[in-house]
Amino acid sequence: MNLKEIKDIIKSSDKILVGAGAGMSIPAGIDLMDEKAFAENYPAMVKYGFSFAYQLMGYPYEDDRLRWGYLSASLNDMNKLGIDETYQNLLKLLKDKDYFILTTNVDRLFYKNGFDKDKIYTPQGDSFLFQCKEPCHDEVWDARPLIEEMVKHVDPATQYLTREDLLPKCPVCGGDVYMNVRSGSFYIDDHYQEQRDRLNKWLNDNIDKHIVLLEIGVGFNTPGVIRYPFEELLKQLPNVSLIRINPSHSRVPENAYSLEMNIEEALDKLMA
Repeated sequence: MNLKEIKDIIKSSDKILVGAGAGMSIPAGIDLMDEKAFAENYPAMVKYGFSFAYQLMGYPYEDDRLRWGYLSASLNDMNKLGIDETYQNLLKLLKDKDYFILTTNVDRLFYKNGFDKDKIYTPQGDSFLFQCKEPCHDEVWDARPLIEEMVKHVDPATQYLTREDLLPKCPVCGGDVYMNVRSGSFYIDDHYQEQRDRLNKWLNDNIDKHIVLLEIGVGFNTPGVIRYPFEELLKQLPNVSLIRINPSHSRVPENAYSLEMNIEEALDKLMA
């Protein structure tokens, strides 16, 4: 499938459902497998035997001062990210289209890049919200003020948080706190119900329209959120087209379309 044909499919569509995975945010600076950036940003963690950020996903730290020394620094770096050319190219591609965004990313980059906040569903959560890890209650709260304060007190030589009084604690029970992301049975997702309802209504309202499923950078870490559901929609709905953009996991079912190239290059060429 060449680029012109894919452009024509997108142009002829009535509706576009974007399914964005981790690959979408790599050009913006979030690459959990990037050893060079990891070594530059967190040299102390390299001394402890880590090579890239993905190794620390769910890591069982023995000391919360190291846990939050690293997490506050990495979250603060993520929070600094903003307007990104790849996201902007996607936004231009969707111009004048009725679209919805389904993403496993928890970095807020779709919001920061000007996508309609009422047309985004983030079922895996939001890194910049905190919740009780018990959880003793169902509330979540803005993590950014504490992240910004913690990072001022991280020793770069050890990556340890030097002030124990800044360790995040639940305001209700005083217990442990974690980001509001899907990483265990403690995950709270009730507040995403409104997003989910809007997506379901959008799909139901457009079931007889030509919908393009534009899947971008979705691998096999959580295929049940986007990849497999998109393939099921392709089977079940008569007027659906599936376009999969992925540099390494681009294989598609029959009657679907594939671009085997990195996300930055693909979206740049689609907009050229």
